[in-house]
Amino acid sequence: MLRVLLVASTILVSSTAVLAQGSVEHGRELAVKHCARCHDISPNGKFKTYPPSFASIAVFRAQDQIMGRIKLPALHSRMPQMDWILSLEGVDNLVAYIMSLEKPLE
Repeated sequence: MLRVLLVASTILVSSTAVLAQGSVEHGRELAVKHCARCHDISPNGKFKTYPPSFASIAVFRAQDQIMGRIKLPALHSRMPQMDWILSLEGVDNLVAYIMSLEKPLE
């Protein structure tokens, strides 16, 4: 089973070679609706470990990793299967919002 997940994640991540070009504004709306119950989605979210704030995800994960983890969450947590909830455009928008929160570590 682990091998299947690893192969699926490799295919999924490699299929995201064209990185998200979504709308930050629409991504924020989706985050409020679907993610804020568990994640701190604010631009100045505290860096906590579980579940991580969107600000920490933006700093510590590459855009393709974020996209892969939204599309195939079984690899990392108890997060719901977001690709059943969001369209491909919605995933792009959510990733664009998360990436907009990236700030250099001080």
